[in-house]
Amino acid sequence: MLLYNTPVIYWVWVNTQDQFFLAIALAQFLLLVLFILVLLNRQKFSWLQQRKSLKAFFPVHGPYQKYEKTGLSTAFSLELRHKLEQLMVTEKPYLNQELHLDDIAHLLNISRHHASQVINENFGVNFYEFVNKYRIEEAKFHLMANARIKSLSISEIAFLCGFNNRVSFYKAFKKEAKSTPTEFMEHHINATSIQDTYRHVNLVRQ
Repeated sequence: MLLYNTPVIYWVWVNTQDQFFLAIALAQFLLLVLFILVLLNRQKFSWLQQRKSLKAFFPVHGPYQKYEKTGLSTAFSLELRHKLEQLMVTEKPYLNQELHLDDIAHLLNISRHHASQVINENFGVNFYEFVNKYRIEEAKFHLMANARIKSLSISEIAFLCGFNNRVSFYKAFKKEAKSTPTEFMEHHINATSIQDTYRHVNLVRQ
């Protein structure tokens, strides 16, 4: 039908001078254009539907979707991970209460976005969660040392380990250690007392 109408419309348009036939030819031409547009839109819609179906069947989640075009290779990302781990142990930047992602990026000599990628992909956490893990481990050391002597308050230990307020320290500690700082200290005192008792019994037996 389409192949038949096209040459007929063209012939009428070129050879007739009758206004009526010209109007009919023009109407048929407009209908032909409209038909072509509808056909193209249907094909486009069908292609989009197929694309959505493929995305639903093969979903892409996680950091690979977010960072797939950053240009940071896997090998270089692993190298930066080791460098970051060494940096956190030797220089302890997490003790700085004003530490930001930009500071880590500067220490690693990479962009802020790449620093975020290294942490997300290699450790499975965001920047603040990553830093807080080191701060909590530091706090555990001070809490154990402070368990019996009580030379420092919990707030002082929090500030000493890089937290800028008591509330955020308690929240992070509870999430990481599954207990409050006070409960952690009490548990350490009890465990130490049990160890001392066993050590004393063994000495008596000898």
